[in-house]
Amino acid sequence: MAPSAVEVAPQLDITSADTSKVGVPPGLRLVAPENLDLRSDDEIAAWLRTRHPVTSEKNVWAFWHSGYSQMPPWVQRNIINWVRKLGPSWTVHLVDRVPGSETNISHFVDSSFFPDAFNNNTMDGPTVGPHTGDLVRLPLIWLYGGIWIDAGSFLFRHVDDICWKKIEDPESPYEMAGFAIEMRPGVQIMLNGFIAANRGNPFIKRWHEIFKALWDGTTNCHGFHKHRLLRHLPLLCPPTTNLNLPGDGLNVMMETFTDYLSQCMCFERLRKLVDPSDGFNGPEYFSNKIFVCSALQETFYFQQVTQWSGTRQFELLTTKRTGEGVVKDEKWHAAEDFVHDALANTAIMKLSHGPPGALDSFLADLWDSEEHHHKDQEEGTFAAYLRYGSVHFDQTREMVQIKVGWPNEEVLYAGVLEPKKMDSDAS
Repeated sequence: MAPSAVEVAPQLDITSADTSKVGVPPGLRLVAPENLDLRSDDEIAAWLRTRHPVTSEKNVWAFWHSGYSQMPPWVQRNIINWVRKLGPSWTVHLVDRVPGSETNISHFVDSSFFPDAFNNNTMDGPTVGPHTGDLVRLPLIWLYGGIWIDAGSFLFRHVDDICWKKIEDPESPYEMAGFAIEMRPGVQIMLNGFIAANRGNPFIKRWHEIFKALWDGTTNCHGFHKHRLLRHLPLLCPPTTNLNLPGDGLNVMMETFTDYLSQCMCFERLRKLVDPSDGFNGPEYFSNKIFVCSALQETFYFQQVTQWSGTRQFELLTTKRTGEGVVKDEKWHAAEDFVHDALANTAIMKLSHGPPGALDSFLADLWDSEEHHHKDQEEGTFAAYLRYGSVHFDQTREMVQIKVGWPNEEVLYAGVLEPKKMDSDAS
């Protein structure tokens, strides 16, 4: 049975811990207690299940189709820790699709923003959950502003320091922020697990219009790479060596992988599009107005250093850090380096379950299983230390924007929903 809002497994007691006795690793500093939300887990969990007014653009948005009570415990703890780390200046909104729920997406976004398959609950196939989340994230940011974070993410750095100070600074050119990764040799593609923008952002609006159009007349993502709005774009093909993927790479057809990441492909269409009807210039906007950092460094560090092995990540994090009989052997030091480097030098730890079958093991799947429900914060382990550090430590480094540029890429001059004319169209 899934835990209710008041059945969250206990975490480290941060409200009473003597943080003055905690050794602070290089590159980190302790967060002042007054900057944290020090309510108990149960209080925050209950608060997350109530709807809160949107009073500013300082909103963090997350989604779980079946609601908070159906989340795996480790995902519940992720959201609780966001609330705790971000303190009173940000509001975390966890929305769902539970009938009658106070936090149902219908309270925030009108049905006109969604395709029929969403509104009629007829979406099918193995990726309904992720793609439902894809459909809600952009309208929430467009309507209210703020930051979308996938629920399966640990947050190691305050969002103000990741990007929001740059977005809200009137002297800054940036209006959006996110993380990009090499998804084709030499081509960095922005992902959708972390998206930040002001309310009414023009790129966000067009991005959602393209993605919504993919769903016209269909109930799943199969074949999206051949859709008339995306067919001119090459398939995604992550370079195995550069990403430190396992020797055989992803165990999935690139057509399936591209369909799974179709919202990112919609971004690709838009960043290479100039709309003569209103002057929107995607290449100019992306180059000058989106603050882009490396996803490989900022969100996938854990995966990169373990060759994307959930089993290896699980082994490191379940290593005992303190307690009777602990031996500081090679495995212990590997776990310590792993956690310290992540806490000091990455913004987020993004865990996912897919695309299904793409990798031999996913840490999210292991933590989902009932026998491992509390391994993400088991007392005395490096996992518990990671949880503690994600709340109590601030990073001292500066976020570094990656240089993006795609020489000789073709620019499409067309309307946002106008397909590129292909040679095959004439036959």
